[in-house]
Amino acid sequence: MEAVVRKVQQRVRKAREEMDLWDDLNSRLLTNFNRATSVIDRLPVLGEDKNYGALRGVANIQEDLMGKQIESLELIFVSMRETLEKFNGIVKALNKALRDTNQMVRGGSALTAKQMQLQVGILPTIAECLDGLRTLCEMHQAEFALKSSIISLLTWKSSSSDIVVLRQLLVDQPNIPKDEVQSIFDVIFADEIC
Repeated sequence: MEAVVRKVQQRVRKAREEMDLWDDLNSRLLTNFNRATSVIDRLPVLGEDKNYGALRGVANIQEDLMGKQIESLELIFVSMRETLEKFNGIVKALNKALRDTNQMVRGGSALTAKQMQLQVGILPTIAECLDGLRTLCEMHQAEFALKSSIISLLTWKSSSSDIVVLRQLLVDQPNIPKDEVQSIFDVIFADEIC
């Protein structure tokens, strides 16, 4: 039984490595979101003739500046979509880890429900490990869905108040409470804490 728990812990450890990339990607997404919102905030100012003063004499200045800003915004949107794809890759890796772990536990040795609940020393039960991994998968999947929705809602027509709310959701990551994630790892890796 101990060997099975160790194998499950090893798979969770690999999943944890994937999760470590999440915060870096979130920082990148937030940076690009901030860059995008800066451009979006500039667009109305660039669209008004009165803001050009002496520059009105320069041929096509308003159109050129607007064009460059929109081009820059499109590149930022592409970068955010690429970051979302990397988030999706992490979600898929976590789901694969859960599926493979379930298959290893249930398929290979066909453990009974009682064996799944059996605790050896300070090691977690197999059921605790699987439940923890399942919860982590669900958290990250829900957060990925939220991030995808937020990014899809951000357009060059977004209002300042909408941007503030969307940004706060990106910063908060409400579907991944750090204390809950830590408590899951504390259970799964209890033998390493002691």
